[in-house]
Amino acid sequence: MAVKLDKWLVAQKKHRLSDRHTMMARELGLNPDKLGKVDNHKQETWKAPLPQFIEDIYFKRFKREEPLIVKSIKQLIAKEKFKKEKQKKAKGQKRKAKLQGDGSTTDDGEITENPVEQANHNKKVKYNDIKPIARVQLESGDTPETILQKEAHIFDKAFDLYEKERVALSELGFMLKKIYPQYKPRRYGCKTLGEVYEKLDKYEVIQVEEKGACSIVYKKEK
Repeated sequence: MAVKLDKWLVAQKKHRLSDRHTMMARELGLNPDKLGKVDNHKQETWKAPLPQFIEDIYFKRFKREEPLIVKSIKQLIAKEKFKKEKQKKAKGQKRKAKLQGDGSTTDDGEITENPVEQANHNKKVKYNDIKPIARVQLESGDTPETILQKEAHIFDKAFDLYEKERVALSELGFMLKKIYPQYKPRRYGCKTLGEVYEKLDKYEVIQVEEKGACSIVYKKEK
């Protein structure tokens, strides 16, 4: 996982590195929290100053003296912020279009019916009649991804039992505990059930704010 840019901003200021040397250190994969172990030339005079140390190992690895393009950490942070805002805006527009498509909103964006209420418009599920699904046999070499592939039908079953186009994430969590007690998000390398359904290509998870925050799961159109 990439080191957060704000850590590099702190390290750059602390060790008085130029944008060029900071960029080089990032490309080398150095840890910004541990640069102090290298930047102690005054205490251990046999060591090269940090900028020279970075230049030496950068040339040895990449056979060039500096990056092709140098950008400051502040520029990269601004770019990342812009990208996140753009993604958030696109996600909001996609959600609005989805709600308009199924009649939840008008063309003006006004909500005609609460999405959470719509998600709850279904036949009463007789939980006592639901039987657990047989446990899937796994192999020693299985990874979270392969386990999810083998057990994807369990999440389909939980969704289909409600017999509706969209289901609240809380309902799915309750159903999964009934049909597959072994279920836990971390089993599939996820922190939440929403992340699990997002990994399954056929579903989409959106957040709605009506009557409190709530996550709704849709089946994507084929």
